[in-house]
Amino acid sequence: MSRNPSNAQVQIDDLLERAVAQAGVHAEAARGCLHEVFAELARGSVWPVPSIAKPVLARLCAEALDAGIEPPVVRRFIAHCELAPEPGASLNWPWPVRVHTLGRFAVFCDDKPLTFTGKSPRKALELLQALIAHGGREVRTTVLMQSLWPEESSSNLRNLFDNTLHRLRKLLGPQEVLHVHNAKLTLDASRCWVDAWAFNRLTAPCAAALVEPGHERAPVSEAEARAALRLYSGHFLQSESEEPWSLPYRDRLRNRFHRLVRVLGEHLEQAGDWEGAAEIYERGLEVDNLAEVFYQHLMACHQRMGEHAEALRVYRRCRELLSIVLGVAPSPRTESLRRVSLSMAP
Repeated sequence: MSRNPSNAQVQIDDLLERAVAQAGVHAEAARGCLHEVFAELARGSVWPVPSIAKPVLARLCAEALDAGIEPPVVRRFIAHCELAPEPGASLNWPWPVRVHTLGRFAVFCDDKPLTFTGKSPRKALELLQALIAHGGREVRTTVLMQSLWPEESSSNLRNLFDNTLHRLRKLLGPQEVLHVHNAKLTLDASRCWVDAWAFNRLTAPCAAALVEPGHERAPVSEAEARAALRLYSGHFLQSESEEPWSLPYRDRLRNRFHRLVRVLGEHLEQAGDWEGAAEIYERGLEVDNLAEVFYQHLMACHQRMGEHAEALRVYRRCRELLSIVLGVAPSPRTESLRRVSLSMAP
């Protein structure tokens, strides 16, 4: 394809530049420009290569995908221009590999679920899981060896690791997403999307929002907080066998989820949206029904809405689960909320 300017290229470049100028100022106008760009590309048989910088072009394509603008055309255009995603690009980007670890474990290669015949490649998938659990970037191969084969002799570990890494690479297909350098293994974040990584990025403001009294709170984007809440469908690898190497990362993500629910819920409470806040705490309890602080906030929301009978039902649910699963009674704070509703209930 010729890279010489043409009428089509000038038109596409102009629309893209207008989209960049409108971004962050007039979102609707920016999306309108993107609609025009990809509608024009859909009509054309020969596509120009825009002169706009590739990182900027990649961001515009990501925005178009997130807005649902001509997804098949945008995906083809990304391949045509050989664009790489921005760090933290959304699930809608055409990732060669996607890994889901929150609540379920699933791997998709080119949007197709990973399948295999014969014996399950359990150890190869465990290597992928352990790599993510250890951060996914420049993880020492010795750490991974000791995690996956804690009882093996050191003389056998290198062969086991090399063979397992080879099987994992074959499973993930022709796209090279695993890199070894200086005896450290990395999962390429520009070619592989991981839900736990996306969750961490979206919750970065919330992670700093719950601080000691007197400290300024970080701003919280409600849209990003809700997107993170949708991503967190369960704890890290909770459907898999429990391994020691998975627990620290699971705990960190669980704590981050708790902060997310509290920050978003309290944000809605401060706005007087008691019903919206109650929905957030209910969502938190769907994932972690032993989080007593969620019950407390949920009871308080029902009380503010005058729903004292509902607050008492929430209390009973909390008391039963804490007793059955943990063998403990509700805290004094929960009991205090119960007494308030008892005094106000008809």
